[in-house]
This record gives sequence, C-alpha cells and structure tokens, in this order.
Amino acid sequence: MFRMFRMVAVLCAGLAAAVPAVAAAGAPSGVQETARVRVTGRVLDAVNAQPLPGVAVTVAGTDQTVVTDLDGRYVLMLPVGAHRVTLAMDGFQSKILEVAAADGRNLDLTTSLAIGGFTEDITVTAEAQDAVTSSASAQMMARRRAQSISDNLGSEEMRQNADSNAASALQRVTGLSVVDNQYVFVRGLGERYSNTTLNGAIIPSTQPERRVVSLDMFPARLLDSISVVKSYTPDRSAEFAGGLVEIMPSKLPVRPMFDLSVEFGANSLTFGENVFDYTGSGRDWLAYDDGGRSLPSIIPSRRLIRGGIFTPELGFSRQELEQFGEAFRNDWAPESGDGRGNAQWSGVFGRRWGKFGVLGSFNQNQRGQYREEEQNYFRTDADGLTAFSEYDYRAYDVKSAWAGVLNAGYQFTASNRLGFQGFSTNAGTRETRRFEGFNADVGRNLRNERLFWLEENLNSAQVTGEHLLSGISNSRLDWRASVSRSNRDEPDLRETLYEEIGGRFLLADESQSGFRMFNDLDEDAVDLAVNWSTSFVNWKGLPTVLKFGPQYTVRQRDFSSRRFRFIPVNTAGLDLSQPAEQLFSAANIGSRFELREETRATDFYDAEQTTLGGYAMVDLPLSNTWRLVGGVRAERFDQAVNTFDLFDTDVDGDLDQISARIEKTDLFPSVNVVNALRPNQNLRFGFSQTVNRPEFRELAPFEFTDIVGGRAVVGNPDLNRTLIQNYDLRWEWFGGGDEVISAGAFYKNFNEPIERFVEPTAQLRTSFQNAESARNVGLELEARKRILPALMVGGNYTFVDSAITLAPSQTNVLTSLERPLAGTSRHLLNGFVEARVGALTARGLVNYFDDRIADVGSLGLPDILEKGRTTFDFAAQYRLRRLSFRLSADNLTDEPIQYTQGGNVQRRYTLGRTVALQLGFSAF
Repeated sequence: MFRMFRMVAVLCAGLAAAVPAVAAAGAPSGVQETARVRVTGRVLDAVNAQPLPGVAVTVAGTDQTVVTDLDGRYVLMLPVGAHRVTLAMDGFQSKILEVAAADGRNLDLTTSLAIGGFTEDITVTAEAQDAVTSSASAQMMARRRAQSISDNLGSEEMRQNADSNAASALQRVTGLSVVDNQYVFVRGLGERYSNTTLNGAIIPSTQPERRVVSLDMFPARLLDSISVVKSYTPDRSAEFAGGLVEIMPSKLPVRPMFDLSVEFGANSLTFGENVFDYTGSGRDWLAYDDGGRSLPSIIPSRRLIRGGIFTPELGFSRQELEQFGEAFRNDWAPESGDGRGNAQWSGVFGRRWGKFGVLGSFNQNQRGQYREEEQNYFRTDADGLTAFSEYDYRAYDVKSAWAGVLNAGYQFTASNRLGFQGFSTNAGTRETRRFEGFNADVGRNLRNERLFWLEENLNSAQVTGEHLLSGISNSRLDWRASVSRSNRDEPDLRETLYEEIGGRFLLADESQSGFRMFNDLDEDAVDLAVNWSTSFVNWKGLPTVLKFGPQYTVRQRDFSSRRFRFIPVNTAGLDLSQPAEQLFSAANIGSRFELREETRATDFYDAEQTTLGGYAMVDLPLSNTWRLVGGVRAERFDQAVNTFDLFDTDVDGDLDQISARIEKTDLFPSVNVVNALRPNQNLRFGFSQTVNRPEFRELAPFEFTDIVGGRAVVGNPDLNRTLIQNYDLRWEWFGGGDEVISAGAFYKNFNEPIERFVEPTAQLRTSFQNAESARNVGLELEARKRILPALMVGGNYTFVDSAITLAPSQTNVLTSLERPLAGTSRHLLNGFVEARVGALTARGLVNYFDDRIADVGSLGLPDILEKGRTTFDFAAQYRLRRLSFRLSADNLTDEPIQYTQGGNVQRRYTLGRTVALQLGFSAF
C-alpha cells in the first residue's frame, strides 16, 4: 500500500513540474486576428426528429449561404457581433435565428422546422456551447426524440466517470449490470439475451462456447457514444430480449481536433507487491505473442501416438516422439517478482477539408491485477453440505491492449455521401496461477501451477452510403457493407500438478500434470443492409416516414484445439519433487517421460449461420402529440455446426463429422407509441415479439469439454428457438441540458427458454434443453437534476423479479425447482454527485447490485450465489487552457467479491483500490 501512494506522490510531482512548460506552449502567441465564432448546427423535422438535408442557411448582410448535409448539419464562421440567420426549405416554415456571437465561444444552433409558412424569431446567446454528439446534452436530446425506449451514454459522460472501457461505463446505465468485468446483463437477463453492434453491424464473438462480446475490449477513449435500446423496432435484428447495445466509435469532428493524453496508475494489491509471473514473449506489451508460445513447427498434423510393432506406419517411433517432446519450450513454473503499475496513452486527430473529413484515434494500455482467493468445493452426504476441497488460490494477470479507429467521409454533393469506418482492437492477457490445498477425493494436499496466455482481437471495416432522392417522394437511401473478423488464440497453456506424499510435494500422474494445450478460434461476420425511407404528408397534414429494407448477415466460425501431455514411463529412482523444468529436461524426455497426444474427437468444429431479413415500418404522427412507430420484420434463419475428428478419415480420405442444423422462418411485429404530454415530456409504450436462438455448440449432438471452465458438455439437436413477448412503459421528463426524470416498467414472457442443466449421468455432464417458460418483470427509476448552478445529483434504480418454470425432466436433477433466472439481481442502484468550481469538476459515484445466481445447483447442491456489493468511485478533472488533469480512484470500498453455497463461502477475494493520474493536451 505504501509503495502505491509513493508512486502517486511521484506522479503528482512530475505532472506539477510539467504544467508550466506545456501551459506555456498552449498559451496564445499575442498576435491578434479578426475574431470569428464557429457556429455549428443541425436542422431536424419538428414532428419526427429526422434530419433535414438541403435546408438553405443564410446569414443576413453577407454572401454566406450554406446547405445542410444528409445529417441536417451545417457550419458557419461569423464575426463577433449580432447576426440574423435564416433557415428555409420548400414545404417547411422558415425560421429566423437572432444570434449574439461572443468572442472565444463556439455556438450550437440546433433547431427544428415544421410544415407551414410563417416565420419565427428565436434569440440564441453565446452561452450555448458547441454540442457534439458525444456530449451529455446531445445524448439526452437523441433519447427524447428516439422512436423507442432507450438509454444513451456519451463519451463526455464516460470521461467524467473515469470509465476505462465500455463494460465499466455500461454499469452506470439504468437496468444494466456487468458480470466478470466484461459481459453485460440488461434488465437482469444474461448475455445470451443481449446483442451488441458496432456502427450498426453485428460483431463476431471471441468465445468458443457462446456468442458474447467482451465489452472490455472497447476503450472508452475511442467511443463517441453507447446506446442501449430497450424496446424493439423492426429495422434492427430480431435477436433481442434484454436490450441491444449499440456502440458508436468516434465520429468525424465538427471542428479540427488533436488531443493527446497519458495516464499512470497503481493498484493497492498489486503495485510493488510480491507476485507470481513468468517470462512471456518480447511483444507481450503489444498484446501479441512473438511466436515463442507457438506449437513447435516440427510437430506434425497427425496424431502423436507410438507406432505398433506390426503397424509402425500408424504412429511414430520412440526416437521421433522424443524429438517432438524436446521441441517444446521447457518453461513451467511461476517466478517471483514485483507487481506492476498501470499505464495508458491515447491520441485523437480529426479534421475536415471541404467535402472530405477524416478522424483517427489510438489507445494503448497495460494493467496488472494480483489477487489472493479462498476457494471451497462442497458435496452432500449424510451430514449435509460438507467441503471436500479447500484451496488457497493466487493469480496475477497482466493485460496489455491497444485499439484504433479510422473514419473517413466524402460529401460528393449535398445529397450524396460515402463513408468508411474502421475499428481494430487487440488484447493480450498473461496469467500466472497457483493454488494449494486439501482434496478429499485423493486424501492429500495438492499444488497446481498454470501459465496461460490469451490473445483476443477484433477487426471491423465498414463502407456506408447515404443518398437523398428528393425527386422520388423526398426519399432517402442508406446502405452499409460490413466485414469483421475476431480471433481468440490460446497458445501453449502449461499446467503441472503436485501431490503431497510423506511431507514432500511430488509430481502427480494426473491429466492436469505435464499438460499443454493450444487453442485457436476464428470467426468472420458479414453484414449487408439497405434502408429506404420516404416522406409524405398524412391525412392530418403531418409528415410521415415509411421505411423498409433487407438485411443479410453471415457468421462463419472455425475452432481447433490440440492437447498434449508428458506421460511418465519410467520414474524409478527419479526425484519427483524437483521443479518441472528439471523433470521435463531434455535428458528425461524419452527415457523418463514421453509426449502423448490427448486431443479429443470433438476438439475441432466449424459452423455457419445465415440470416436473411426484411422489414417494413412507419413513423406516423397521429396528431401534434401522438406518434406511432410500428411494423413487422421477417427473418429466415439457417445454422449448421460440423464437428470432426481431425485425425479420423473415412475410406475416401474425408474427415468423419457429426452435424447439427436448424432452419426457421419467423415474423416479428413491433409497436411503439409516443405521447408528447408536453414539449419536454413523453409517455411511451412498446410491444414486440423477438427471438433467442441456440448458439453453435448448443445444437451439436456430441460431448465436448468447455475450453473455459473445463466441464463436460453435450449439445441438443432438438432445441427450439425461444420466442419472447416484450411489453414496455416509460414516462420521461427532460429539464433541458442533461437533466431528466423517468419512471418505467417492463414485462417479458419467454416461451421455451433455453437453459443449461445437469444430466443425471455418472459423469454429471451438462446439456441444454428448453424449459417450459419464464417471465421477467421490473421497474426502472432515473433522475438527474442540477439542484444548484454548480451541483448536480443523479441516480437510477432497477427492481427485477424473474422466475423460470422447469420442464418435468429437470425436476429430478436441479435442486431449486423455482428460482430466478441465473445472473439476475433483484435490485440495482447507481448514483452520483457532481460539483463544479470554475475549471474544476469533481464527481463521486456509487454502484450496487443485489445477490445473483452464478451457477445453478443440482443433485441436492444449493445454487452458488454471487453476493451483492457496493462500489464507490471518485474522479476529479481540472482544465487549464489546453491542458486537462484528471485524478481517479476506483473501488474505494474494496468490498470482498464473495460467492456462497448453502450459506458457506465458496469463493472469496478482493481486487484492491486503484488510483490513476492523467494529463491531457488539446491543440484546438
């Protein structure tokens, strides 16, 4: 702890010394030019909040006239003083804005036009700031005008909360909780009921057993906004239940920008403390392995087995197996060292040159985390619940990550624009693990050590087009073509197991000892979509939008795993208490230990999923206060999974495989009704039917072992998709800026939800089946209010009540016949207090979640519960001209993370407190 605070003191001194020099660099040169004020604005339809392209924006007394682009945006440069700006477009009421432009201030003149023919005067003062889409007020405006119920979070809010990535940011949103610091649960529903898109396109997964996106792979610094859509509309994928998380990377800037930042931090349990680590590769800090962990090139693609006396051609000789074994890196044991601090840096550059704009941003970071954990495993007997394994567990993770965004756009004309969005992120985790304790099954103490490297990356490229076809009923056409690839690489996992015999720990002849594994997963995704919308005036004389279009998505996945183990063949006279590096030395390979292949017949599979969808919907104002958004979507779904033994071929030389397939066509209706009770109040109602479909390996009728978790699992080819009826109600009041008060309720009914359960077999393997039904009902409350000019308070609360009805076949296996859905917290709470004094802003935050089921109990064992806990965070930021300074402190309470089973501690650990200092520089 003392070392951490010593580091913080040094950082403070260094930053204080750097301030004068950098501040001087950012100070004005003293050369005076004619002061001009940059005015940015956006023109929207007053009824449906759609952007209005082609509006003429004219400054009286000058020759300056611009036309709004496809997003309804425009930019003006005005001299200091009073100006009259006119907005005009055929078929809409003209509007005159009286602008008072003050020196040194950027203005936002976002407004709306209504159908008709009279002029309205509005005075706008220079107090209004340039409202980019990432600001809190812009996000609140988007939420107020949205077609459906949603919650938005902009990058400005993420920075104020000192959130480092999308996962940590989303835990502040109403009704959301984050599990394992990376997976989002929306309204108490697990990750299988949530979907994530990037720039509107699907994202491939890096998880071998499930379709889920690790949201900690998205640095907050590279994001413009995150929107959580909670009521469904037909222009989105129908795989929707809890909510849709829409991630938007940084957009093209409305003004030039060049920002740099650097951050250093420390964790109280990690920095300077004695930890276990191991020597990885020279490029671990770049989140890449340099090839040192790769499967040795000498290892053949055939199964490594000893050839028989009469069939030597079916295997390898003893000498060949010895040569293969000696080719592996002889590095097994953790090394003692000091825990590292945290560091990150980022940069953003963006600018427009006439009709062309570009933005590039980059983030690189490294974080270390050490933890000491208590682990206990229980079973039932005549005395009730008793512990059969008790372990002291220690682990040290070093995670390095980088990410980049490249966006470019070209406006050919006022009615045609093309764009490119590129996103790339890569994360590498080096984990060192050791646990030691008593295991009743073997009746002695065990010591296990594991060295692990995980590399995950996601690359996405998207081309978009937007075209205004004013000659065809004022139509608008937009399209996108997106290609993404994700990869999960786990090269050379190494594990040893020692057992205590006669007071000494000796190498055990068990499946976990002398074990090495190499896993690789690749998934590609293609997303093609076209949207056509046309505007017309309905019988009430109000503008109506009809929208329709097709979408085609494809996901293709390949997974492979190879497992090896050094089998003891002659250990007589060998001291098995020696370190693994000595036991598995070249002198002992062949004579004492022999390399064997333990790859399983289910360790290779490929899969493909295609979805062809189409929709039609209408945005229909029924009056000046009532708005109906409704339609229907049709989707044709086709999924196939093929599992094969890489080493087993038929007489034709083809791989034998087991296949599973599901094909289904469904209709998904949706209705959203908005009643504008007042200009700043909405009452919303939504109904929809959506779907949740089986994942790749859930369908395959073969047994495999979870790569993550190590459990035996068998798929079920008879699984049905789950149909979900969603009902939503919300009242919301917007007080201007980022103020809001809202109250809502939701109800969801699940027909045949897919549940993981334990089969009543000797091996207690798990499988999947459709339960009869489930329900999910809850309340959501939110408030953000500025109670003083310099003081704002806010928070949100969610109550969730869920229950699942089990099929009769499950009642003799699962312990709890009535229970909430796994992962559901009954109560969720977030709150913050923000104070501003001049250029200083300080914010305190609290987050609480209630108990939730982590694992469903079976055969008399109680459910494993993750106990609820409260987290306090703090962030303060100070701006000095072009410089910014931020101090953040996370997890100040450091409450234990605890799992219980039947009231007994099953796992317990803490993560420590983290303090960080950041220095930022902005050139514009």
